Amino acid sequence: MRAIKTLIILLFACLIVGTAISKTAKAASATEVEVGIWLVNVEKVDLAESSFRLDFYLWFRFDPDQISLQEIEEFEFINGAPTKYEITAEEGYLEYRIKGDFFKTFDFTKYPFEDQKLSLQIEHKTLDYTQLRYVPYVEGSNIDSEANVAGWNITRFDVDTVEHSYGDQSFSRFISSVILQRPLFSSIFKSVMPIAVITTIALLAFFVSPKDFAQRIGLAVTTLLSATAFHLSMLNGIPPTGYLTFADKMMIFVYALFLYNLSVSVYIMRCVDKKKEEAAEETNRRALRILPFLILAGVAILSVSQLLA
Repeated sequence: MRAIKTLIILLFACLIVGTAISKTAKAASATEVEVGIWLVNVEKVDLAESSFRLDFYLWFRFDPDQISLQEIEEFEFINGAPTKYEITAEEGYLEYRIKGDFFKTFDFTKYPFEDQKLSLQIEHKTLDYTQLRYVPYVEGSNIDSEANVAGWNITRFDVDTVEHSYGDQSFSRFISSVILQRPLFSSIFKSVMPIAVITTIALLAFFVSPKDFAQRIGLAVTTLLSATAFHLSMLNGIPPTGYLTFADKMMIFVYALFLYNLSVSVYIMRCVDKKKEEAAEETNRRALRILPFLILAGVAILSVSQLLA
């Protein structure tokens, strides 16, 4: 009985080892193809349409004894359908000039202070990971020194390969990425400065006499409408999102300040109507003393949420 159990265990062990050896042998027999890219320019980044347009050279270096030129040509772009212009096609080398639109779901959590990663991805149409592996040509791949993107700074360029699984089958995927960053001072001037000015004008109501409550409320309502219009215009440049961006959080804080302003103004109006001018003056003074702490707390919360995002 013990001999039978020992035999079964040995059979299972042999099966596991044999499977591992088989996979290793298949992986070792996979043909390696070197892939390089030279990014000429990022012609357009359309955040609202979740697309971007690239212009680049793409080339393949391979051993013609292991894989044919025709097989090398059978690759596809995973996240786009650009136009390909064949430049060089010879034994062991294939090069294209490629222009076209690519697509990606952008992350707007930190908008308008976010970084965006533009990636192009290619895979072979028929040869899986056990038959073909793309190897990034890191030394020869780069972005042109004259490349530029309006409204963005180019901070990094990367090439890499990964094994991408489709359930029972995996393919080698070549990925080229360029990292874009919004200029900090430009983002502050265009996105923060206008709403800061609008909010400051609204909060000047605390320096208006409580007796002139009509002017106070009118100033608050007018600036609130301006803030709402600015919020909508700021979000026009990005697609609808199922989460709050930094711009949304910033505007929630601004709306909270407007609500505080209006609430104090309405309470002061009621005091004045009841001939309680002294109570109105005292309420205004207290509200004005609390205001700086509210602003500091809001700025601190926004800063922490941006760092943790």
